[in-house]
Amino acid sequence: MEIERISLRNRRRPRLGFRGLVLAGAALVGLGTAGDARAGAPPKRIGSGGAEPSGFAQLQLAQAQPIQARAIELAIPAQQLDTALTVFADQANLRLLFPSEDVAGRRTQGLFGTHTPEQGLALLLAGTGFHHRFVETGTVTIERTVTSQDPGVLQLAPVTILGTRTAGVPLSNVPGSVTVVEREEIRREQATTERIEDILSRRIPGFNPTNNGVRQIRGRTAQVFINGVPVNEQLRASSGSDLNLISPDQLAGVEVSRGANSAYGFGSPGGIIALQTPRAESEELTLRTTVRESLNPHRVGGSHQASLYQSASQILGRFDYHVGGRIAYDGLEFDPDGDRALGFNNTALLSNGKEIPANLDGSFGLDLGESGRLRLTGTYGYVDFTERYAIEPGIYRGSYGSLALDPEGDQSFRRSRTLNLTYENDDIAESALKLEVFTSKTYTEVHSTSEGTHFRDEQTNEYYGLRSAVTTPLAFMTDGSAVSYGLDILRNRYFRPNFNADTGTISTFFSPDVTLDSYAPYAQLEVPVGDFRLSGGIRHEEYRGHVETAQGSGGITGGDIRDFGLTLYNAGVVYGLNETMELYTTLSQGAEITQLGRAARGARSAELIDPQPAKSNQYEFGLRGDGTDLRWGIAAFYTESDLLSALQCDGINPCTPLREPREFWGLEGNADWRSDEQWSVGGVLTWQDGVRETSTGDKRRIGSRDVSPLLLTAYADYSPYAWWRNRLQVSYRGTRDPFGVSTAFDEGRVDDLLLVNVSAGFDIGPGELQVGVRNLFNTEYTSIQAEAGNNEFLWLPEQGMRVFASYSVKW
Repeated sequence: MEIERISLRNRRRPRLGFRGLVLAGAALVGLGTAGDARAGAPPKRIGSGGAEPSGFAQLQLAQAQPIQARAIELAIPAQQLDTALTVFADQANLRLLFPSEDVAGRRTQGLFGTHTPEQGLALLLAGTGFHHRFVETGTVTIERTVTSQDPGVLQLAPVTILGTRTAGVPLSNVPGSVTVVEREEIRREQATTERIEDILSRRIPGFNPTNNGVRQIRGRTAQVFINGVPVNEQLRASSGSDLNLISPDQLAGVEVSRGANSAYGFGSPGGIIALQTPRAESEELTLRTTVRESLNPHRVGGSHQASLYQSASQILGRFDYHVGGRIAYDGLEFDPDGDRALGFNNTALLSNGKEIPANLDGSFGLDLGESGRLRLTGTYGYVDFTERYAIEPGIYRGSYGSLALDPEGDQSFRRSRTLNLTYENDDIAESALKLEVFTSKTYTEVHSTSEGTHFRDEQTNEYYGLRSAVTTPLAFMTDGSAVSYGLDILRNRYFRPNFNADTGTISTFFSPDVTLDSYAPYAQLEVPVGDFRLSGGIRHEEYRGHVETAQGSGGITGGDIRDFGLTLYNAGVVYGLNETMELYTTLSQGAEITQLGRAARGARSAELIDPQPAKSNQYEFGLRGDGTDLRWGIAAFYTESDLLSALQCDGINPCTPLREPREFWGLEGNADWRSDEQWSVGGVLTWQDGVRETSTGDKRRIGSRDVSPLLLTAYADYSPYAWWRNRLQVSYRGTRDPFGVSTAFDEGRVDDLLLVNVSAGFDIGPGELQVGVRNLFNTEYTSIQAEAGNNEFLWLPEQGMRVFASYSVKW
């Protein structure tokens, strides 16, 4: 499976002052400055002899020496950085020099597997705020990574590879398709969008656009985490709020594991989308301010969307904190003709409206020394509608529908929170321990009017859980072998009644009050053998469910749901063809019961609900490369299941769950090539298809809400000067029409589409100015779900041209 990290390469850029272009200063700063060791803290010497270098060149990497190219077996658990460097020096037979006082207290995620010293040091130092430099054969200096914009940077938020539960495994060891979109690339994409969903659709192969609130990868449901806390609607996909609970300004990075994931089990047959908020990076008090504005130039009035994000962070000895807050005003979205467009804004409530979102994020860490580390992360969000517009359906493939102001819509709102308390200790009986206790809750009220009656639709989605992991090196096996094991406990509750707000009585239940508890022990094994890296695991899940009695339309006689369980397996192998190319293959199983809440609606009693999970098997084969200037990958996958859940809809009434055998297959590709200091190009490609077995036993192609048409996003970056960056981005959607004149739901024709976005970034004063245009040619189009749906409900155009501007400064 393909693995990549999406990140603009660190380019040391000078700033363009308000009074002129300081090109001479740009050249000097771009070449780098000296990074001195602290006074009184001489560099620590580790390893074999050799002369000490006369200084620490901060940014320059020496050309590779022969010793840097030989592959070696490395087995370094997550631990204090200075200890890890000592172990690395012994295993690599190198002499390391570093300022001991600076390194003291810093940690590394560790390193296992076969790597060259050059690769190994880069992986070992990733996220620590340090980099390495070969000064001569066999001698390396470890230096703080400091830029003119980021003084005193000591560490960055670590990347957690969710495709495996083994601590310290680098990306290159994972036999899975993992894409990491880092903060700098997120900021680049924000020049033409303020939606996390848009960023993922441009950067993640296999990611499908919104499908009735379901987040899909490779046609199957993906689990969504914020700081490790699940937030999406597993029991009844509905509002699709998960990716909208925080804003892109609050992201430190996004990790997407594509394909069935047995390491995390329930709810992730399509993969995992992990959103991470920032941590402190510097001992200096750091303030970050970002202001944004966007509008439709063809309908300026009412289309303004503005926001302000402010954060503060600092490392204070063993304690660190990061707090951030965002306030915004979201106006309406308009189509190319200036009419109200079908917009999801930040609430994904299938409506357009004016709203005031507010968000908070926080991360607080405490290093307990040899006793471990504690970290508390949390987010809070509130969205208040000042206007809400209801959908007036149009005529499919005929006249567009419209959006009408709902007189009760301004009472609509959404509240959300996430909390995660994590304890880590890298040395308990020679094992690493990680414990997480977490919770999340999203509560939404949608107020609407129908035939003069005021209705209140309430949605509650809650999670409570405990996640544990113990990683133990297996010294009796090959170097780098380790096993991770633990127990996960999760409770998910979903409740969605609809009230007659005038009388206070319940009119219907879109979902009765459903609670599902799961308990899952698991074990994962990692074993390097020569040029091969083998992995495998097992996870057993037990489920207990309960439904509360609900009288009336959509109600149910409450009680316990039948207990059930399942066992999931995964196995994979990575083979290193050379230092920059790898082959891999994997089998992984996933499971979902995402429509349990729907199944409870209208059932006579809880005991009649069929809770059996849909287990899916996914097979994948791929090839990937990671060179100095070129990163690329291609992957082929096949997924099959006898009980995959799907929705049977007519476009008007609530959809009902359907179980049927399904098969998916596809190809994915990605490439990012930096030809020189001025030019970079790249893109992602997704092609999918699949068949389902109907009730008559016939095979039929799967509709385009679950299987997207050909998707291609390509970009070209050009930077004529270090302070000026430009991007041209093209998104292409192919035609998909395997159903002819069918009028069935989900079997509508999807037309081809080409959209163009342009943006530019300028270093001005102490910060960066970004400007961009989305949908440059004001193209009129409808969404995949509107066209595939084959009905009038969503038959409205998407928004036309939108112009963006932002300024971000780090103080």
